[in-house]
Amino acid sequence: MFEFRADLQRYRSYGDAEWRILINPAVWCVFWYRFGRWIYSPRRVGFIRYPGKMVHLIGSVILDALLQMRLNVRTKIGPGLLIAHSGGITLHPDVVIGSHCDLAHHVTIGARGAGQSGVPRLGDGVYVGTNAVIIGPIMVGDGARIAANSLVNRDVPAGATVMGVPARIVKRRDDVTFAQREDLAHEAG
Repeated sequence: MFEFRADLQRYRSYGDAEWRILINPAVWCVFWYRFGRWIYSPRRVGFIRYPGKMVHLIGSVILDALLQMRLNVRTKIGPGLLIAHSGGITLHPDVVIGSHCDLAHHVTIGARGAGQSGVPRLGDGVYVGTNAVIIGPIMVGDGARIAANSLVNRDVPAGATVMGVPARIVKRRDDVTFAQREDLAHEAG
């Protein structure tokens, strides 16, 4: 559950009061995802794992129905995830998201279409804006920013800002360090 502590730290870094973090539905979904990863770990013993899976499944269905957020436990998400607003987030089970990434609401990250293979991999410190769709076997580099309402179907270099349908590079920063990525993500949010 180290990852969830890092997630909470991201919310705290934005100046949210503890009570606001606790009532934030996006935080509930992130917690439920982290709980599911813990429960589904092969290291869990059977008497914890099997009832835990049932509890997680029921909670996931409820969160999906009420908040329209589907964070599949097979998705690999690094520590420090920040979801700005709850609602409309769908992640393919095979997606990989790096650490300290920001997702706005109504984001879809997955395959190009039914039956097609390959899903995106997002680096560290990536910001994904509202209504963005990221599809196909592509790589989004560290510190990249995806503008709202963009369709990303090609690789995005580290530090680049892309926008449009299909998304095109509108700004490029080649000198992005991890500390700067954190600032970029904070700036964009």
